[in-house]
Amino acid sequence: MEDALDASDVRLFSRGDTVTGTVVEETEGEYLVDIGYKSEALLPKGELSPLHDRVEPGEEIEVIVTYIDEENGTVYVSERQAFFAKKYAELEKAYRSGAPVVGKVVEEVKGAGYQVSLGGIRAFLPGSHLGKGVSTKIERLKDKELEFKIIEFSRRDRNIVVSRREYLKDLEDQRKRELFSSLTPGKVLEGKIKSVVDFGIFVDVGGYDGLVHRTEICWKDIPVPPQDKYRPGQTVQVMVLEADPDEERISLSIKRLRPDPWIGIADRYPPGIHVSGKVVSVTDFGAFVELEEDVEGLVHVSELSWGFPKHPKEIVQEGDEVEVVVLGVDEKKKRISLSLRRAQPDPWEDVEHRYPRGALVEGKVTKITEFGAFVELEEGVEGLIHVSELSWQRISHPKELIEEGQTVRAMVIKVDQEQRRISLSLKALEQDPWEQFLEQYSVGSVVSGPVTQIKEFGAFVRITPAVEGLIHVSEISEERIGSPSEVLRLGEEVTAKIIGINEAKRQVRLSIRKLHEEAEERDRERFITSGPERETITLREHLKGLSEEG
Repeated sequence: MEDALDASDVRLFSRGDTVTGTVVEETEGEYLVDIGYKSEALLPKGELSPLHDRVEPGEEIEVIVTYIDEENGTVYVSERQAFFAKKYAELEKAYRSGAPVVGKVVEEVKGAGYQVSLGGIRAFLPGSHLGKGVSTKIERLKDKELEFKIIEFSRRDRNIVVSRREYLKDLEDQRKRELFSSLTPGKVLEGKIKSVVDFGIFVDVGGYDGLVHRTEICWKDIPVPPQDKYRPGQTVQVMVLEADPDEERISLSIKRLRPDPWIGIADRYPPGIHVSGKVVSVTDFGAFVELEEDVEGLVHVSELSWGFPKHPKEIVQEGDEVEVVVLGVDEKKKRISLSLRRAQPDPWEDVEHRYPRGALVEGKVTKITEFGAFVELEEGVEGLIHVSELSWQRISHPKELIEEGQTVRAMVIKVDQEQRRISLSLKALEQDPWEQFLEQYSVGSVVSGPVTQIKEFGAFVRITPAVEGLIHVSEISEERIGSPSEVLRLGEEVTAKIIGINEAKRQVRLSIRKLHEEAEERDRERFITSGPERETITLREHLKGLSEEG
C-alpha cells in the first residue's frame, strides 16, 4: 500500500510544473525545498531568482520542476526559471492588453537607446520612444523608474521592446476619453483663459482648449471680445455647449451661465418710461446707453438734443450717466430706441408766445442752403430766413449776403409750433424799395438803366437797385424784330418810358418804342409850326441823336 501511494505521489509532478515550496535546509551548493514530494526537491543555488541572493530556511518560494529522477526519487527545481516564466507571462498579458508596465533604466545603448529592467526582465527602449518630460542623459535616467508600453514581445527570442512615448500617448488618449465623456452639454466648469482673439476666447479645460465664440461671451452683439474684461491667465466659469472628441473641439459659453436678459424686455421697459443708464459708446449716428448688463439702447443723433449738434460727441461722452426716455422695444431684434432730449423740457412749448409775429430777434447763422439760412434763436429752436426774405434785391445765393457763424438780427414773420417752424426776414427790417419807387415814379415817367436780362419775350431793365421793369419785345422798336437780342445787349444803358405799373404784382412795364413815337410826334409838330425858312432835321436823325445821348 505504501509503495502504491508513493508511486501515486511521484506522478503528481511533471516537468514544467510550478509549485510553491518551503526551504528546509541550505547545503554547500543547493537548498532542500519541501514541495510535498516524498523527498525534498533540490534547488541549486545558481537557480535562485534574480531578486534573491539567498533564501532562508522556513521561507516560502515559488519554483518550477526542471527534472525528475524517478529512479532515485529526486526532483530538481528552479526558482529562477519560475520567476522568468511568471514575469514573461505577466509581460505577455500586458503586451496583449496594452496595459502599462513599470521599468527601470539600467544603461545606455550608444546611438540606439536604453536597456530597461522590467522587474528583472531586460527590455530595449529605442531613443526615439523616450517621450517628453524626461532627460535624455543616462546620468539622470539611470535607475529611474518609468512607465512604458510594450510594443514588441517574443518569449521565444526573449525580445521585448518598450516605449514611453506610446505609453504617454495612451495615457493622453485615456485622459481625453475621460475628459470628453465628462463634458456633457450644460455642464458648468472652471477654466483658465489661454488666449483672446478677434473671434472669441480660448479657455483651457482639463488640458484641452475650448472656444467661447464672441457670440457666446455676452447676450449683446459685440464685434470682438472686450480686452479689458478678459485676459490670458484669468480664471473663468464656462458652460459646455458641445464636445467632439474626434475633432478635439469644445464649444463653451459664458453668457449662458445667466438667463437671457432680452426675454421679457418689453415688460421691463415700456415706451415712455424714464430710465437711467451709462453711455458705453458714441458713433456718428448716435450713442448707445447701457440699461443693464448686456442690454443697450440707441439714442439716435436726432434724439440726443433739442438743438442741432454736428456730432453726438458734442452732447455726450463715453462713461456719462444719463436719464433717457424709452421710445420703443423690439424684443425679437434685440433693439431699444431711446431719447435723451425727451427727458428734458421741450423748447418748442409756448414758442408762439416767446416769438410772436413781428418780434425782433437775434441769433447765429448755423447753416446756409440754396433756399435760405437757418438761425439759432436758442438751444433747440431755429428759424429759417428764406432766400426771398434776405434782401429786397434779387440775389443768386444766400452766401452773397451772409455766412455761417454770423450773428444777425431779423423779424419773425410766421410761427408754426406744430410743425416746429419759424420764418424770419432780414429785408423786413429795411424800407420797402417798392414803396420808395412808387413815391418817385409813376406811369409816364421816363427812366434809364442797364439791361439786366434778355429773354425771348423781352428785356429787363434795372430802374432802381431793387426794382426792374420789363420791355416787351413789341415795345423795343418801331420795326418788327424777332428777338430782343437783335437790338439790345446785356449791360447796355437804355432810356424807356413807364407805360404800366401793377402794384399787386410789383411789376413795371416799359417802352422804348413809345418814347420814340412821342419824340417823332413832337418833331412833326415843330416842323409844321416853324415854316420852311427854318433849319430842320429829319425825325430819324433826331431819334438817332436821342439814342446816342441815351
